[in-house]
Amino acid sequence: MQLIGFKYQTRLKTAQHLESPSAQAYPVLFTTAYTLLGLRSGCTLVDSTVSNLKSDTIALLKSSRLPLLAAERYCLRAQLPEFIGGPSGKSFFIDGGNGFDVYLFTSIAREHGLDLHDALDNIIISRAFTPYELVQLIAKDANRVIDRYRPKLLVISNVFDLFSRDKETDEARRLMGKIRNAIFRINRSRRVPIVITARNRVEGIEPIVQEACNVEVEFVEERHQIVSRLLRHPSKLRMQIAGYVGDELYNQESLSPEAMTRG
Repeated sequence: MQLIGFKYQTRLKTAQHLESPSAQAYPVLFTTAYTLLGLRSGCTLVDSTVSNLKSDTIALLKSSRLPLLAAERYCLRAQLPEFIGGPSGKSFFIDGGNGFDVYLFTSIAREHGLDLHDALDNIIISRAFTPYELVQLIAKDANRVIDRYRPKLLVISNVFDLFSRDKETDEARRLMGKIRNAIFRINRSRRVPIVITARNRVEGIEPIVQEACNVEVEFVEERHQIVSRLLRHPSKLRMQIAGYVGDELYNQESLSPEAMTRG
């Protein structure tokens, strides 16, 4: 009986403490299933290959046209409220190739029924005209932008364009190494998904960026249609053992989902 009475008194004191004005209140926060799934572009081909962008995603999208469309759609959809699949925030677009298309962006905003002025206010655009400016924007200025605006997405568009004009290979590699390190650091410390687009390839420096990416997709035109090639994705097996699929020996470090269906 004493034990029961002790429990009752303890509960009463706890209830009185919670009702007191000095008690600290903690707001109840909810999230939606859409938010847990991550950010989508709304483009079927892109979403079926890249999957959804999570906070730890660093995606490299390669092609001439489709990656820019996907990047601008990601930026627009980052503004959508959580109950329809968006993180309800701003996006930071670093333009390395003078490629941002404001008319395309506003047409995507109309498609989603958003006010054009609000949509444009929720995207921060910085344009680089030299490789050194691109390094400055990514390695230094991005931190200040993130601190001030708290964007939910970082896009680095046409990352190799400025380096295609740089003939000093060693210097280009040094600068790209700084970009790679900054991309990895921002993603890990800020938990912001990063989308990198590339419409051309520069021998010697593309592998440097690839080192920071956990998703890599190439879109190519075949027989008058665009198809996607998934080159890297976290869903691929990372087991350091060997085995057989049918009659073929494979190493599971590079096993694709398609190979798993054979045999």
